[in-house]
Amino acid sequence: MQNTNNLEEFFQSKEYKELSKKNIHDTLELLLKRGMEFSIISYTNIIDFNPAIPNEIIEFDEIAMFIIAGYSFESSTLNKDTFSFEAGFGVENYGSILSIPLEAIVQIAIGEELLLINHYEPKEVIPEEVNNSMDILLNNPENLKLIKRNKDNQK
Repeated sequence: MQNTNNLEEFFQSKEYKELSKKNIHDTLELLLKRGMEFSIISYTNIIDFNPAIPNEIIEFDEIAMFIIAGYSFESSTLNKDTFSFEAGFGVENYGSILSIPLEAIVQIAIGEELLLINHYEPKEVIPEEVNNSMDILLNNPENLKLIKRNKDNQK
């Protein structure tokens, strides 16, 4: 039996992330199917706001609660990786579509009843195109020479 010192490693493992993501997806899918309004608590550092919300309207903490009710509920969509909905912020109800990676959702609740808790803590998401571009760049031996030469010149 493993000791609890490995708990953080467990919560950050790929297997736990995928399990949590599936549980979050399935819970959201059931709530949407049944027409049940709910709230989520989510990490905000990897939420995509479209359009971006100006800081003078609202600044988010690391974690925020969103009530998925009314128009936010009606506008919500769920795919295998992301939960999206439209919400209004500030006095003037500044509208934005929020796209939240499922693994960024920490809790799902109905009123005071906690339905799901996720211990996985996501890191900033690097778009796959950036990773692919870097791989292509680094796979070319000529580019590696240029990078090395540039590092040598900076010394």
